[in-house]
Amino acid sequence: MRSNDVPASVTLVVRPMPVGPRHAIDRLRSRDRLESIVRLRAAVRALDEVDVTGWDDSALTEHLDEISQTLCAIDAQLTRVADAVRARGFRIAEPLAA
Repeated sequence: MRSNDVPASVTLVVRPMPVGPRHAIDRLRSRDRLESIVRLRAAVRALDEVDVTGWDDSALTEHLDEISQTLCAIDAQLTRVADAVRARGFRIAEPLAA
């Protein structure tokens, strides 16, 4: 057999080149970041669907404690995320109106 002959038992496997970051941990972090943004947008959409203007006063009074606790928890989480962004030296700016 000549040196450049390939024995019949050798199988060549061609793997596609990975797209994006080379390391698995980088891909994981990137996916986690994207999922975090998706979750933030979902929270905004969920809040868009909340409308208490049609509630009568008795219904609002009945649920006021729960609404207050939930709004305070949302405010605390928004503050936490915003503070973390600002702590890195970035500014949070409102999008310009179209």
